[in-house]
Amino acid sequence: MTEPGRREQHKLTTRRALEDSALRLFARDGFDETSVDAIAADAGVSPRTFFRYFATKDEVLDMGREERQAELRARIRELAATDLDDLGVIRQAVVDMARGFETDRSRVLLRQQAAASSPVLRGRLYDTFQSWEFVVARELGGDASARVLAGVGFAVFRSSTAIWLDEGGSLPEIVERAFGVLLG
Repeated sequence: MTEPGRREQHKLTTRRALEDSALRLFARDGFDETSVDAIAADAGVSPRTFFRYFATKDEVLDMGREERQAELRARIRELAATDLDDLGVIRQAVVDMARGFETDRSRVLLRQQAAASSPVLRGRLYDTFQSWEFVVARELGGDASARVLAGVGFAVFRSSTAIWLDEGGSLPEIVERAFGVLLG
């Protein structure tokens, strides 16, 4: 994979600055009390720039949703081609996904704090998890058992993330232990 050019790097940096500002302000002041103008000012850009990156202020909670879905889809396809059963595929994919969040603990914590401030953001967060479940279930055939297993896998991910945010440690290891509890 090639490094992004200067212009593309600037876009990534600006997007990240807007996300960080919004998450910080949502967590501190609440979603409803935080304006797009405040987010933009905190990030050092204009409100117009904000809307070049996000259609609405709640969109900042997505934190790479589309990219993570694509990675998850590809990983499920890879794992499904192995000798793992469907639960094994989900387990490994969720552990791998946890590795992708490991270095973003402070942002994940801000995201959770921000979501606690607003039903809109909690709905957005729920929608993100549902979209990941849908991707996994669809890649495993989309039948009822695939949907149940995907739901279980992301219940493990959500509870593991809560433990990780409360206690620290390694998110992938916590996910592994949680699957161990589930499977006895």
